[in-house]
Amino acid sequence: MPIDHVLKLYSKSIRSPYLHYGFWDHPEEIDPQELTLDDMVKAQDRYIEHLATFIPEDVKSILDVGAGIGGNSSYLLSKGYQVDALSPDEYQESVFKDKYNGQVKFYRSKFENFEPDRQYDMVFESESACYIEIDPGWKTAQKTIRDGGYLLASDYFLHHNDGSGDWHIKASHDEGNYMKKAKEYGFKLIREYDQTENTMPTLDGAKALIERFIFPTVEFSSNYLGKNHPFILKVIKKAFGKKVNDKMKQLSLLDSSDFKKYKRYMIYLFQKVHPS
Repeated sequence: MPIDHVLKLYSKSIRSPYLHYGFWDHPEEIDPQELTLDDMVKAQDRYIEHLATFIPEDVKSILDVGAGIGGNSSYLLSKGYQVDALSPDEYQESVFKDKYNGQVKFYRSKFENFEPDRQYDMVFESESACYIEIDPGWKTAQKTIRDGGYLLASDYFLHHNDGSGDWHIKASHDEGNYMKKAKEYGFKLIREYDQTENTMPTLDGAKALIERFIFPTVEFSSNYLGKNHPFILKVIKKAFGKKVNDKMKQLSLLDSSDFKKYKRYMIYLFQKVHPS
């Protein structure tokens, strides 16, 4: 898989070791208009701290699936776990090589195509479950996790589909189907946590930052070019107008009320038992 330039830009601009949402213990107290990038990075720290509390005591070895740029792996290593990492992204592989110098074994592969040479106590999926095809993903989990081992998934899942084709519907797995397939492939749900409200300030804060900085900058640039360089503006609109419009439509993904209408952000802890 080629480099995911969006994730690369995100990591370079936010300057955080994490690529996941933040976790806010008291979301009702958060004013999105007052959030800073530093606040969001701190919330990302809190996210992995909270997620790690779901790891059972008998877990020693972990495969970090969709490992990003290594933030979660670093945290898990600091807690004494033996960690391997997996991602299909070339940039992320280079980050791991520079950051860990072989301390963390990195597999550049899609999880669906992964052929493990060992079994792990846990497969750890932090915002990567939605990128993994459901049937092939559970099939790989079967052979990657030891009997009695675990899969910990923290991600957003579709719980309401009104047939509208909304971006939120397209961007996640159907919750009911995901749970059904887990059971079919021999995984029992033993713990769950709905962290939807705890993660929504991330969306609200990102939306506020875009409305405060990005939109005014785009408007100013458009007005300036229209007044001083109309031909250049015309060329830009012709070349990139449709792509920009499509991306603008996707900004609905930052609307927390729409998110909650269609999705839930869940933590699911499964244990490998036997196929049903």
